[in-house]
Amino acid sequence: MKKIDRYIIVKFIKSVLLSLFAFIGIFVLSQIFKVINYVTSGRMTSIEGAKYMAALVPGILVQVSPLAALLGGLITINKMASSLEVIALKTSGISFRRIVLLPIIATFIMAGGVFYISNSLQPEGLKVARELKRKNQIDEDQIPVEKSNVYLRGNGDYIYHFDYINREENIAKGVEVVILNKNFDAIKSIITAKSARYTDGGRWELDRANENKIDEKKVVFHKTYTNLQLKDEPKLFLTPKYRKEELSLTELKRIALLLRKTGGEAKEFDVEFHKRIAYPFACVVIGILGLALGSRYVRGSSAINIALSIAFGYGYYIVQASFEAVAMGGILSPLIGAWMPNLIFIGIGLVAMNKAEY
Repeated sequence: MKKIDRYIIVKFIKSVLLSLFAFIGIFVLSQIFKVINYVTSGRMTSIEGAKYMAALVPGILVQVSPLAALLGGLITINKMASSLEVIALKTSGISFRRIVLLPIIATFIMAGGVFYISNSLQPEGLKVARELKRKNQIDEDQIPVEKSNVYLRGNGDYIYHFDYINREENIAKGVEVVILNKNFDAIKSIITAKSARYTDGGRWELDRANENKIDEKKVVFHKTYTNLQLKDEPKLFLTPKYRKEELSLTELKRIALLLRKTGGEAKEFDVEFHKRIAYPFACVVIGILGLALGSRYVRGSSAINIALSIAFGYGYYIVQASFEAVAMGGILSPLIGAWMPNLIFIGIGLVAMNKAEY
């Protein structure tokens, strides 16, 4: 690594860290009085209040990292431009893209850190904070005991539909099971029964069931119908209440699949899944914009550049929230809704980067 590269990257890292500490400090000040109220009212002890604050830090770190990358890049290049270092480097034949190469690489590393935190530390921190805040309230995360009108595609070639199911009593009412062929494109038989129970042996037994064999064009009555394939546990039919912010990517994907199987709405989990992957790259996208905006120094224009950068930074969040809402409404796919803000702002950043060469 050349001396000029070390010089630039050290200045950039210092500026980013300074911005992060400033944003986290603002967050702490905004929360401290709320925590004091919790402690004085007896809802938390002093230690729990400190844990509550610490548990929220990963989340705020994820949220402000793109802004820190933007301000870090702006401050670093603006200072170099104000001392004519940028002009001197350009005059010596070094392009602006080469000047900002290492800071851009640093934003990619930063994006990796944000991805890790948002997928591990943030969900756990939000869960801890909620439990501390609501420790005296009823936990709403338990799987429901019963549910009406449920269906589930089993692990084999069959689909269940129950009018009612109770997981504690291991019973179901208004039972219909559709058996399909291996290609899942033709019905082999339909079994209906007024009730069913999940046995200790780990399978469903249907009482007084009628089996309509489509291929053979006949109906067979069973006092007790059993099928070794029908072994899906009652809890799989019930949709628990999940908080998507407290789930990892693996859990989001698994729960979205479970919700689709049980007839629930999985769109918000699909949107969160793709957003969790796309969002960390905002550090790169907005960071490039900050580096480009700081390239030109005009006396008295630093405040304008900072204000413009902050406007672009918060503009990113507005655009992201807008596309997230559109994806939730089903107008766009979750994948496109998550990545479109990055595509828009990387376009703006590349235009600004191109102008910074002159």
